[in-house]
This record gives sequence, C-alpha cells and structure tokens, in this order.
Amino acid sequence: MKQPLNFTAELVPLAYVEALLTLAGERGITRDELLAAARLRPEVLGNPNGRLSFIDFNLLVSAVMLRCDEPALGLLLGQRLNVSTHGILGYAVLSSANLGKAIQFALRYYRVLGLAFELEMVEVGEHVELRASESMPLGSLNRFAAEGLMTSLCTIARFLVGEHLGDMQVGFAYSPPSYVARYQEVFGVLPLFDQPFHRLSLPRIYLDRPMALANPATVQMCEQQCEALLATLDVQDGLLTRIRRLLLARPGDFPDLASAAHALHTSSRTLRRHLGQMGTSYQQVLDDVRKRLALEYLGTTHLPLFEVAYLLGFSDPSNFRRAFKKWTGKLPSDYRAGPDN
Repeated sequence: MKQPLNFTAELVPLAYVEALLTLAGERGITRDELLAAARLRPEVLGNPNGRLSFIDFNLLVSAVMLRCDEPALGLLLGQRLNVSTHGILGYAVLSSANLGKAIQFALRYYRVLGLAFELEMVEVGEHVELRASESMPLGSLNRFAAEGLMTSLCTIARFLVGEHLGDMQVGFAYSPPSYVARYQEVFGVLPLFDQPFHRLSLPRIYLDRPMALANPATVQMCEQQCEALLATLDVQDGLLTRIRRLLLARPGDFPDLASAAHALHTSSRTLRRHLGQMGTSYQQVLDDVRKRLALEYLGTTHLPLFEVAYLLGFSDPSNFRRAFKKWTGKLPSDYRAGPDN
C-alpha cells in the first residue's frame, strides 16, 4: 500500500478546477464568487499546467456545493472529465493498442492526476474490476469525489470501446443516496452500495478491443513525460511534506532556514535551491503554514487574538494582524466575525 497523499501537496490539475467552475457557472454561480469563498487568488488559475492542493480544491468544491442546489454534482462533473481533461495521461490512454493496455498505463501513472484514491485492477472470473479506495480522509466530500471518479472512468471506457458497455457492474462504498435513480441514468445500471470499495466491473473480452487511434510512438512519448512529472510531484510532495511537518511540530517556535536545513540533514544553500526550483521559498512555505494554522485557529476556536498570534510565532499581535491581512485581505477579527464583514 502506498503512503497516503499529502493534503497540502499541489497535485490537482487545473483542468478539473475549470470543469467545476464551468459547471457552477451554468447554474448561475460566478467564478469570482467561488474563488473569493475558497480564498483562491484568480492568478493561481492562470497557469494551464498549474495545480491546486487538495485542501484548496476541496474548499472550492465545498463552496460550489453550498451554493448549488444539486446533490448529484459529482455525477455531473464526472461526465465532463473525459479523456482530454486528463492531459498527458489521457493522450496515452487514447493512443494505447487496446483497452487492456490503456488501463495498465493508467494504473502505472494515475498519480499524475492528483487523485485522492488508490486504484487497482483485479480479475474476478470473466470480469476485471477497477477498484478505488480513499488514500486520504475526504469526510463529507467522499461521495462527491467517488461519484466524479467512477463516472469519469465509465465515460472514458465507453468512449474508448465505442459502444454501450454490456454486463457492466458498478459499486460504491457508501449507502445509497436519496437520488439513487440518477445513478442508473448515468451508468445505465443500478449500482450496488455499501461495498468494501468503489468499483467498476467489465467483461474481460473488452480488454482486447483495439483502439482506433493506437500510436506506439505517442504512448512512448507520454510515458516519458509521465515519468518526469511523477518524479517532480514526488520531490515536491516529499520535501514540502517534511518541511511542513517540521514546522507543525513546533508551532509558535518555528525554525529559521538554517535550523530547518539542519533538521532535514541538508545545507541551507541546498534547501534554498530545491525550493527555488519548485517556485517557492522557505519563507513562503512558513507563511503558508502560518496562514493555514491561523484560519484553523480563528475558524474553530475561541482563542483571543493575542494567543493566536503567540501560537503562530508573533511576539506582537499587531504584526500578526498585518501578516494576516496580507495573506487574506482581511483583519483577523473581520475573518472571525464571518463572511459578510
């Protein structure tokens, strides 16, 4: 079993964000309103190759669901996450020799998509099952995420095979929701619920179906890019995770760059260089940790502001107020008072 993904690692492709924002826009919810609610700066979405952390994406999803009277939002989003939405991995799948090769490729490199699930394929008699289990706790967003994933997998499989999928079975690891009839509309079959994992089961005969756009050279090129991207994500996730854990282990007494480098068994120069290659700095990582802790303290506790400032390593509450306004555009007291202030 692989290690759970880090909740603050920037792994979620912006293509998923754009699909969600477009879906919300069709229901009259503006992009600006959602970005403000999720405390995301618009320029973050300016890089087509950029990514969001799971926590930022989940904040955005929560903002959409709060404003959108659509319980089946995950089903609707999953139908829009087609082959092209998945970027380089999607092109590789499309160029594979057959469905079996496409699934094998996807299982090797699905981490480039920033999924919050572990995927595996298991042979069960004359069927193959794609099984998905959470790799991190999703809480209230579990159903939304599972709906999006399984609907996307089904949509892509249908597209690749080029026909309705006969003898398909779908299962979910939660109880049936009130809108269960919507599932049958989307999948063409009534799913099973309260399963040990989410699953999509297909007859094995589909695995040998040749792809109309099969291209070995394209698959090889995509494999090289996926390897490079995975290496980048692994480095980012590993280094940033270790730094954040180090900082969170000493709230209110955060180490400086030199002390952090020493604790991580490297030099200040090397640590600075690695962070620079990721487009960040130690101060930015520290500020991000402080910001997230500040939002947590202000949103879930009744601690006085001077105690919050102390817990974040500010000896003077006025310095905390200035820093918090720089991070969020609001004073701590206004943030705690609510969104209308």
